[in-house]
This record gives sequence, structure tokens and C-alpha cells, in this order.
Amino acid sequence: MPMVQITMLEGRSAEQKRKMAQRITDVLVEEAAARREAIVVAFHEVSKESYASGGVLMVDKGK
Repeated sequence: MPMVQITMLEGRSAEQKRKMAQRITDVLVEEAAARREAIVVAFHEVSKESYASGGVLMVDKGK
């Protein structure tokens, strides 16, 4: 059972996540011969205050 965990900043719509889950699932079915119903995609959304890149909180980027 493949499980894909995606951590990203919050703010994507349900439709965007739906499309990502479908495309990721399609790739695993095609490339890993996984059964579609066994594939799990989990979205973990974090706030800009809880996510840093290059040592800088995302909330502070662009200030």
C-alpha cells in the first residue's frame, strides 16, 4: 500500500487537492503497478508561521 504524504502551505482548494491526488495516484498505478484502491495520499497543511525555508519563516518572506 503506497502512502504519499504532502506537506505544503495551507490555502489550496479542495479541487486543487483532488486533482493532485488523482494525478499522483495515476502515476503510482502506471509506474509502480500499485492497485488504485490501495494508494493513500495525505495532505498536511501548515501555516506560514509554522513553515520555514532557508531559515526564514514563510510569514517573514517578502518583508
